[in-house]
Amino acid sequence: MNRSPRSIPAPSDAALIRLATIAANAGELLAPDDPLGKQSVGLRKVKNDRRRTMENILVLLADPEVRTYLAELEGRGLLPR
Repeated sequence: MNRSPRSIPAPSDAALIRLATIAANAGELLAPDDPLGKQSVGLRKVKNDRRRTMENILVLLADPEVRTYLAELEGRGLLPR
């Protein structure tokens, strides 16, 4: 395959780890409330866990290294607007 000038830049290791953590947190956030193999918990605990997960995602998205990398991707037209 022929690489164009718009090829995807490689993220730093730190940015890559943070992006992977965001993906893992998003998967946890979107998981069903009653996953197999987990003990049932009260609604308040589920809401608090989801709130903490969302806070973790927002903190990671605010990381300067992640913001710089995402801005670079956006500048190259590789991210949806």
